[in-house]
Amino acid sequence: MKETITKFSKLFKPWFYVDSRSLGIFRIFLGILCFADIIRRWDYIDIFYTNNSIISASLNNSYYKMFTLLTSFTKTWEVELFFIIGLIFSFFLIIGYKTKLSHIICAIVIISIHNRAIMLENACDMFMNSVLIWTMFLPLGIAYSVDSLKNSLNYFRENSVSELNNREYGISKPQKVFSIAYFAMLYQISAIYFFTALNKTGYDWVNGSAVYKMLQLDTFLTPVGYFVRDYITPNIYKFLTYSTLNLEFSVIILIFLPFYNHLSRFFLIICLTIFHVTIRLFVKVG
Repeated sequence: MKETITKFSKLFKPWFYVDSRSLGIFRIFLGILCFADIIRRWDYIDIFYTNNSIISASLNNSYYKMFTLLTSFTKTWEVELFFIIGLIFSFFLIIGYKTKLSHIICAIVIISIHNRAIMLENACDMFMNSVLIWTMFLPLGIAYSVDSLKNSLNYFRENSVSELNNREYGISKPQKVFSIAYFAMLYQISAIYFFTALNKTGYDWVNGSAVYKMLQLDTFLTPVGYFVRDYITPNIYKFLTYSTLNLEFSVIILIFLPFYNHLSRFFLIICLTIFHVTIRLFVKVG
């Protein structure tokens, strides 16, 4: 019985255990994303986020009842100060200083900004809000951070010459971290692709002409899209259309595949990177 339970737990271990180094790298990119998301809105503070903006805060809240502190910070200098606080703690999140506090403040600032002018936001912003909430329950400061460095220095005092010369002494080893929040993140990502694919039931997706018709939308095409569409045959259009559907449906399988998980996820990362880079090259997505 014990052996069966052990085998069962090992089989589904990739669903709930994440490498500490991955958390550290993820934290850095999350902090950069938060910083970029705030700074790109700076020039639009007066237009969208103050009391004199073209979007009424009271109207926004009466319809959506969403959390935002920007109904309290309404003057230009107050909103600018609010943005600056977000930028400071985004930087702290990048370097991993007071990681949990920095993460919480970043989440409050970002969600407040998104919910202040909800009509400007899209699904990506909603996903970012979800990521900020789920990852609050992950120890993002466990690696590659000021916090982990301080913990290491406090734990390994290095009081002798031999300890100073020992390269392994004081180096925190990578570890597997158990977290239900990690499973929730995996589910969140897989659900996005699965339900997106499930929603592609229109005639163009069924007969394989969706990509062809997308590349006829001159308003949205990039110079690369204009150039490429003249050289793509109908068979290639069908291949790209059906490949899109198959890839989006396979995301949930490749993420939660309980065996050879490191290979399936690595393959998925490569496929999704090519997929999204190709879209960005062909179409102006914002």
